[in-house]
Parts: sequence; structure tokens; C-alpha cells
Amino acid sequence: MARRRSSAKRRRISGRSGRRSRKSSSGLIWWGVVGLCAMIIVAVLVGSQTLLSSNKIDQNTLCHAGGPVDVTTILLDLTDPLSPTQQARLRTIVNNEIAASDTDTMIALGIVSEFPDRWGALFAKCKPATGEEANALYENPTLISAQYQREFLEPISAKIESTLSGEVENQSPIMEALQSLIANTPGFTSVRGQRKIIIVSDMLQHSDNLSFYRQQGWDYFASRNGEGRLAGNLSNAVVEIIRIPRAGGNIPSNEIVEGFWTRYFDRQGSRPPGVSSLGDL
Repeated sequence: MARRRSSAKRRRISGRSGRRSRKSSSGLIWWGVVGLCAMIIVAVLVGSQTLLSSNKIDQNTLCHAGGPVDVTTILLDLTDPLSPTQQARLRTIVNNEIAASDTDTMIALGIVSEFPDRWGALFAKCKPATGEEANALYENPTLISAQYQREFLEPISAKIESTLSGEVENQSPIMEALQSLIANTPGFTSVRGQRKIIIVSDMLQHSDNLSFYRQQGWDYFASRNGEGRLAGNLSNAVVEIIRIPRAGGNIPSNEIVEGFWTRYFDRQGSRPPGVSSLGDL
């Protein structure tokens, strides 16, 4: 009888030990699950914070954190009036350029004027998201599109329209206005991607520094240390010239005009300009 009681006692002890072991194992599993959940929550919070940080937008420039990816400057020389057909074509050119630009491309608009206080960037903002590539699961394409229209497209269109209604001016300081626009375009010198310059002009430089109408070309410019005054800040920039055709007996020769600008952009460090015509017929 004594042996039977001893055996029963061992079974009871063994049973209690097994229950304690199972409870201990269950506790470890529970704490493991809690720890894993905590790690997931922390990872989600960190990821969300990183995403919010990367999506932060500068309200002045509309650029995401880190600044523009590319930059396009558009210089309009409207010191002589454009015909209605040329104005329509100009609008199309600018609109196509904007449409082809990626999000976070800095678009800067400036004009040539005889008045230096009108130089610089009349408009300089990054192209924001248009809503076309928005994910409808967590974004509102309609809201994004409305913001794009209100904060970017409408303001730059208004600036273009205001320049088209300007009066005829007595001088065309093209190279001076160009440098002022570049200097006042945020991110032009530090942008990581492409730097592009579009010039809509007859390219007939006429200012106190240099005038093709006075038969002053590159040789005249270089003889007065003009070359030494160049900033050389167009390294590898893409330059597109859209020529406004001019007619008349006092138009400077192509030798003066093309000879100057070829050397000018070469010394400034840009790629050879592409040239097309705005047309008038």
C-alpha cells in the first residue's frame, strides 16, 4: 500500500510540473507575440514619419523636401509685340513644356526688359503632382488636380498673359536679363538633374553694354573685358532658342548675331543651343 501511495504521489507531482511547464511556455509565447507586435508598431511609426517627412512640401516653392529635381528657366523677350498667331504658339510651347516636365521640376519665368527692376524670376515654383498618377485607394485625384490648377498652372498662365500685353520697349538687354533670371531661380546651381534654358527672342542684343544695332559683336565685347565678366554658370545646361523672326532694313547681320551667341554660350559652358523659329506666317 505504501508503494501505491508513492506512485500516485509521483504522478500528482509530475502533473503539477507539467502544468507549470505548459504555463511557462504559454507565457513565453504570449510575451513573444507582444514583443513582435511592438516591433511592427515601431516600424510602422518610423516608416510613416519618414514618408511624411519626404512628402513635406515647401509652400513658397511647392518643392518636396530636398528641393527641385530638375530646373527649367523660360526667358521671354517681348520688347517688340508678337502677332496673335505668335502669341498662341508661345502659349502652346510653354504649356507643352510644363506638361512634359516631371513633378518637382522648378519652372522659372522671366522677361527681357529695358528696366532692370523687371528682371529676375516673375514666377518660380516646382511643378506639383497633377493627380493623373494618384492612387485612388489613399489619395484624392480630384483634390490633387484642383490644387495643381490653383497653385501652379493658373498663376504661371496669368504671368504669361500679363507679359504678352506689355508695351514696346527701346532696348533688349537679353544677356543681362538671362543672367538675372538664372541668379534668381531657386536651385539652378545646385539641382541634381537637368538644367534647361528656353529663350523666346529675336536674339538681337541691344543695351548699353552691347548692341548689335551698333555693329558691336563678339570682338567688340571681348575687347572691353566682356568675356572676363561672364559668370560661366551654364555648365552642361541645355539651351533651346525659339527665334522670333524680324524683318527690316536695319536688322543686324547673321554674322554678328550668330557669331556672338555661339561664342557666348560656349564660354558660359552650356551645350550648343538648339534653334527653332516661333514663325509668323
